[in-house]
Amino acid sequence: MSEQIHNRLNYSGSLEPVVDRLCRAYDVGQSTNFSVIEVGYEDCNVAIDTSKGKYVAKIFAKYRKPEDITRYATIMEKVVEAGVNHPPLKTTDKGELVYSDPQANGISMVLMDFIEGKTYFELNSAPNDEERRVIIEQAVLVNGIDHHPPYIFDSIAIPNIQIMFDRVRQYIKPEDLGLVEQVMALYNAIPVADLPHCFVHGDFIKTNVLKGTDGKIYILDFSVSNWYPRIQELAVIAANLLHDSNNPVPLRQRTELIADEYSKFIPLTQAEREHLYPYAIAGVAMEFMGAHQEKYINGIDTGENEYWLNLGREGLKRELNLTI
Repeated sequence: MSEQIHNRLNYSGSLEPVVDRLCRAYDVGQSTNFSVIEVGYEDCNVAIDTSKGKYVAKIFAKYRKPEDITRYATIMEKVVEAGVNHPPLKTTDKGELVYSDPQANGISMVLMDFIEGKTYFELNSAPNDEERRVIIEQAVLVNGIDHHPPYIFDSIAIPNIQIMFDRVRQYIKPEDLGLVEQVMALYNAIPVADLPHCFVHGDFIKTNVLKGTDGKIYILDFSVSNWYPRIQELAVIAANLLHDSNNPVPLRQRTELIADEYSKFIPLTQAEREHLYPYAIAGVAMEFMGAHQEKYINGIDTGENEYWLNLGREGLKRELNLTI
């Protein structure tokens, strides 16, 4: 396990005994092998092979408070109940979704089935037309969940763009700073508070959408779900998930496409359609600034982070050149 992963947890020992106790608690057989999934910034995800099958444990990061973990577990239950394609959840022998290990500083975790397949980040591609329609349908299901969870701060959520800008401004190169400032002006012109709000996954990005070998599309990681403007979901999908370096499509075209497809299920308002494109540009800026935060403030200088940084910079240059 890398030092960066260790630093996320309130635990510094070997994960082997933790995995063994977890397997007993969930009654999924004896662990035969496990590996840490290095992709991601927050919680620690561990793939586990056992005598009964294959699973993924999400071990919650040390900064997550007990109420945050309860919040996340409740959201996952709501998501599964709503019929969203999410990996099936396991419960302990006590019927509980969350297991806390008293022998490992009380670190908490949840367990779910391992889904064979790859995320779109691993595939280095964007969804095709049919996959995109399935993903939009999944977004509609998510946004229709009647659940208003307690607010949790997410530094890379688009509504927190000013906070992020103030945090990383000093690290942005002068030639890039003007691009971000243009986006800030575009976002500040959006009447965010007046837009329709709903339950939103908030992070429909390439690392959180998995194409299973069973032919299904799975939506992962609801840890930053919040009550947000509905177009938050579509903006992130357009800015990140639908970006394809091998076959670039202008962001405005992507936003119009998914707005039309989403409206087949739930009609968007005129205001939502009007402001979706600048909201999505703000999403590109948040990818760019979020990568700065991880690199210069959190000390995470990985290939994944460099990918987001370059993706954001290229996206801003391309889109702002179109709008100038």
